[in-house]
Amino acid sequence: MSAIIRAAMPADVESICALLHTKMNSRIPLNRWRQLVSYTWLSEKPDFGRVVENGGQVLGYCGMVYADRMIGDAPGNLRRERIVSMSSWYLDKSLRGQGLGRDMLLSAIDDPSLTYATLTNSRKPLGIVEALGFQVLEDRRYVWRKAGTSDPGIHLIKDCAMIEQQVPDYQQQILRDMKQQPVEPVLMQVAGEQSLVFLSIKSKGENVCWFDVQYVSNPSLFVDCAQALANTLLPDQPSVLAVDGRFVGYAVEDGVCEHLPVARYYVSQRVAPHEIDHLYSELQLLDLKLD
Repeated sequence: MSAIIRAAMPADVESICALLHTKMNSRIPLNRWRQLVSYTWLSEKPDFGRVVENGGQVLGYCGMVYADRMIGDAPGNLRRERIVSMSSWYLDKSLRGQGLGRDMLLSAIDDPSLTYATLTNSRKPLGIVEALGFQVLEDRRYVWRKAGTSDPGIHLIKDCAMIEQQVPDYQQQILRDMKQQPVEPVLMQVAGEQSLVFLSIKSKGENVCWFDVQYVSNPSLFVDCAQALANTLLPDQPSVLAVDGRFVGYAVEDGVCEHLPVARYYVSQRVAPHEIDHLYSELQLLDLKLD
């Protein structure tokens, strides 16, 4: 019996999670894998991605995490776009070499009205990803280290309830959606302006604590105050504040520009790179480090 590629449906969930846990990454527990399909911010999911089925067994999977996002540069100039975070692309070794992995991914990105992003890549599939029309979403980041004392001109609010009272409706929704996810919201207020920032805070490398920006609502304010924010936010232990280059928009004088170990990719006819952030993705659902 030849293998088929089809949409992943509720009846496939346990088989998908078992495949990913036993074959792809056993360090991620089954309950964590299930979050790829049980996220609550979209009640009516079109599907859970794509599977390769052979002889009644699920032997391949390409995860698709859907989210409807409000995109735009101001509260009065927003539009709704559906963005898909691609996740956990895996094909059993017994089926490799037949083009099934490529065809599974091609099937997953067949709707031109959607935006697709892959935020965590190994180097192995990059050739296929590029051949299928994915473009580089990001290949650099800026980092800041603590270089002075806290800046009294920056006021940081970290309590979700207090933040929710001071941000527009669409940002209130993000706060509610991310409440159970491993990210930390911070509302930065400076001289009458403010920016909502979501951070993933994780130890990387030689015990350096990385404050990775997942979302920033006011990039220009963030960039203008990034070093002062680092001085105020970062602990005294080895740590960095990091943000992808597309959120910055222009070269900065006080941040160090670094090339990413592996570029991030996307496919879209409707959404620009700077409009694609890291929330509502496998990064939160699987509790992954950004790089």
